[in-house]
Amino acid sequence: MRELQGVICANLTPFTSDVGPVDYAWFGGHLRFLEQHGINGVLTLGTTGEGPSLAFSERQQVLDTVLRERGDLAVIAGTGCAALPETIALSRYALERGADAVLVMPPFYFKGVTEAGVLHYYRAVCDGLPSDARLLLYHIPSVTAVPITPLIIEGLLASHGPQVYGLKDSSGDIQHTTQLIQRYPQLRVFSGSDTQLAHALAAGASGVITALSNVWPDVARAVFDAHQQDDDVVAAQLRLTAIRRLIPDPTPPALKAALPWRSDLPRVSVRAPLVNLADDAAAVLRLALAERAECEA
Repeated sequence: MRELQGVICANLTPFTSDVGPVDYAWFGGHLRFLEQHGINGVLTLGTTGEGPSLAFSERQQVLDTVLRERGDLAVIAGTGCAALPETIALSRYALERGADAVLVMPPFYFKGVTEAGVLHYYRAVCDGLPSDARLLLYHIPSVTAVPITPLIIEGLLASHGPQVYGLKDSSGDIQHTTQLIQRYPQLRVFSGSDTQLAHALAAGASGVITALSNVWPDVARAVFDAHQQDDDVVAAQLRLTAIRRLIPDPTPPALKAALPWRSDLPRVSVRAPLVNLADDAAAVLRLALAERAECEA
């Protein structure tokens, strides 16, 4: 299995239209673009990749495509589903076909579920996977409304420690990320925030799983390199943060609009319920990026 560290791109999933199929032929060019600009790996079918908007069979085919086209990139598969049997099945599928780890969000439909219930869910996932599986927990309460708490982490470490490889923290709270790093030194902790990358690395994070690196892989990589080389990490982070502040949430519409401005890849669509960036909004974004000289590679 490949090493999981550094700058990992939460890669986009291309659609032919907002209600159309996945454009599988698009992936290869994008993966080469990422690899050529220093990205260490990809998280496919995560939040930025609109994973929950895909059918189970589409997620399988996306995984097959990304793994076939990966080159030297590490691959983390987003396999969390609302239904436990589907999470187990998709996670097994990804690992059997060569994914380096799976990232599993908590079950997200029912809100206010107990920590004991979420822990039981994750234990059942681990029981359904090979003993050498690498599981990354996905803490993104702004989306799932179901947090990954210390009780859940420690319960899993006690019962399935060898399988619990790490955690992606998309809380947006650098103090929370730092506490996780300090409290669980045996885990690989990845920040899910472009704007907090430098702080997370300084705190001991293994790296970042970043949305912006779909379009600006070199800018994200510059922060990591500056940290590694004890260079001007502040300036590198300021550049990345300035771009992030121009990108509206949710990020896929703007990222898919902007990618052709920095690559030779064609524009692709999001899938409903997300809405593509309107032409006038795209023009405003392009002008703002051009003023920062971030529109062209």
